[in-house]
Amino acid sequence: MKRYADDYEIVITEEENGREKKTAVYRGSYYDISVDEQHLLKFRRNCLFLIAAIIVLHTAGGFVANPGMYQFFVALPYVFGFLPIYYMVVGGLRLPKTMRKFRRDEIGLSFDRIRKANLFSLIFSGLVVIGEIVFLIWFAGEGRSLEFPFIMIEMLSLIGAYFLYRLQISMQTQIAIEK
Repeated sequence: MKRYADDYEIVITEEENGREKKTAVYRGSYYDISVDEQHLLKFRRNCLFLIAAIIVLHTAGGFVANPGMYQFFVALPYVFGFLPIYYMVVGGLRLPKTMRKFRRDEIGLSFDRIRKANLFSLIFSGLVVIGEIVFLIWFAGEGRSLEFPFIMIEMLSLIGAYFLYRLQISMQTQIAIEK
């Protein structure tokens, strides 16, 4: 990524047959996570479990055929909520399995990506719940029976995103730059 290009330096070496070989050498800061390897694996497992739960719950909410999903103020945040979920999955799969010194791009594409995507997931899930409450108060007629399962599923998804955010915040304070 271009954002991390300044952390690398291109070194040109000459091979035995006369060809030039370009290799990228990392020159940026290294990050150290101040937890042991067992805690890091537990953190990774908990993150992946919570992301999987958010995916299942958010998707299950779309299968409830409620009239509120036909309103733009419920449907748009619901659909846009899948984008941060995708980035949480990508960041979760890049979480490290072993302890070592981490480069800035490794931290940015795993820990920071999950934290930022989860914040947007919290916002979109909150907007879905607020939109559904607005629909229930002002626009729902007599067909409210399917609105409550939908709002409960989305609230569970919101709670899962909150727990993931709390987990990320606790880990984020333990990352320190080491040069």
